[in-house]
Amino acid sequence: MKLRGEVAILSQDGQQLSAVWGAIRNEHVRVRGWLAAERPAGVEADAASTGKWIGEALREAGCTTRACVIAVPRASVVLKRLTFPALRDAGEGDLAGMVQIQMARQLSMPLQGAAIDYVRLGSEGGESAPSASTDVLAAALPGENVTWCRDVARDARLKLRSVALRVEGSAALFAQLSYTQGGPVLGVSITPMGVELGIVSEGRVAFSRAVDIPQPSGVEEWSSFGEKVALEAKRTRIGYRGLGETRDLACVAVLGDDSLAGSVAKALGAELELPWQTVRFPNAVELPSEMDGSTRAGLAPLIGLMLGAAINRPTYDFANPRKAPDTAAPIRQASLAAVLGLIIFGGGGFVLGSQRYSALESKVKAAETSAFDYQERYVRQLRAEARLQHVQKLREPAVDWVEHLAYLSESMPPAELARLTSIDGTLKSAVAFGKQTESGEVVEAKSLREGEWIGTRRIEFNLAGLASRDVANSLRGRLVASSVYGAQTRGADVFNEFEYQLTTSVPSPDEVMLKDAPRGGGS
Repeated sequence: MKLRGEVAILSQDGQQLSAVWGAIRNEHVRVRGWLAAERPAGVEADAASTGKWIGEALREAGCTTRACVIAVPRASVVLKRLTFPALRDAGEGDLAGMVQIQMARQLSMPLQGAAIDYVRLGSEGGESAPSASTDVLAAALPGENVTWCRDVARDARLKLRSVALRVEGSAALFAQLSYTQGGPVLGVSITPMGVELGIVSEGRVAFSRAVDIPQPSGVEEWSSFGEKVALEAKRTRIGYRGLGETRDLACVAVLGDDSLAGSVAKALGAELELPWQTVRFPNAVELPSEMDGSTRAGLAPLIGLMLGAAINRPTYDFANPRKAPDTAAPIRQASLAAVLGLIIFGGGGFVLGSQRYSALESKVKAAETSAFDYQERYVRQLRAEARLQHVQKLREPAVDWVEHLAYLSESMPPAELARLTSIDGTLKSAVAFGKQTESGEVVEAKSLREGEWIGTRRIEFNLAGLASRDVANSLRGRLVASSVYGAQTRGADVFNEFEYQLTTSVPSPDEVMLKDAPRGGGS
């Protein structure tokens, strides 16, 4: 949903309420006012009492804006990174349906009424670049939280436009920095409700955590506060690596231009051994001159949400989440046509329409059942074929050592010219599941459908004997020309002695069709 005009951004976490309001224009934000308050002891925690108190507090602070966005903390949302095959022909609705299915499988909380939304990773815009996969970061907000936000806005006499994730506001401010670094950026936001840590890669939040660390009350507590944040930053770094990410952090950034932000950034940089810096608001954000540094730092995530809306940055909206395509629309249209026929033609038309609707519904159910059955059978077939191919690869023809020895014996010069003193052979074989590129390299296959079992075999013979240099070189030339073996000299050159290493992959020399195979006398 595009947000333009006068909007208030609210965030309530526990007893603390933070709010900013102002005008959102195209690529420009002007903050007109702000509010930081603590819920009075006489106000209950239910939605009605909280909404009434928020409305009165905003009006007392001079806020006349009715449109609002409620930003929920990171702790209230479940984030999951999902990977799907490349969706070249599928629309956004299809991707939304896939996200819904995957989240239903992976979440432990009930999905009844839960709001599930997502953003694509790897692209700041809505369209991802051509890739072998589509990566999204999905977020789920429990249904009772969504209901609570709607009730609070109603009782505060505000019009709810969106329910956003607060950490996305911080990511909007860290986004530009993440593009200029050689890797992900660890972004830290110090808010009145605690500390939020997010790892931003290519403009998107790839991993985030929220910890309840109270702000220091004085300069003498800055050192211990920085140590606590550094400890949580290490845990965030470990959690990010646990997702299988190979790129390490490039730098540390802290939101704010006050002394506390600089102190925390310096402590994090020293503890994590990374470059550090503080992040200020861009020129697109216009702030009141009377807003001090600590207030700017505490409200930075909310102002970042306003900036994200101004630059049309894709983000989560739990009030209006992306939905899967409505596949039942044709059936509903048929039902409406049947009802219209009932009104026009009376009872006979009603009966006819009901019968047609039942038939269509039966066909749809039969088609869904058949599609599910065929899908299961197809997967079973792929598994069976993979098992069979595996067994076949393992049972491929063994090495015919007798044929190899006979071929080598026939290739030896006459006994009066050369004598073989030793010969030994080894077999190195393996079977791996993957797919073979045009260059012959075996790479990992991501599914049973695109891969196969590929066997590799390497047979090595070590030949040593006595012969003059000319005779030994002639023997080596014949073996190489035969196309059966590759030959390589082993050890140092010794007068009247030779030692070769022969390699091949064929189980028997008979498999190589030789037109002119040189053969000497017996050894």
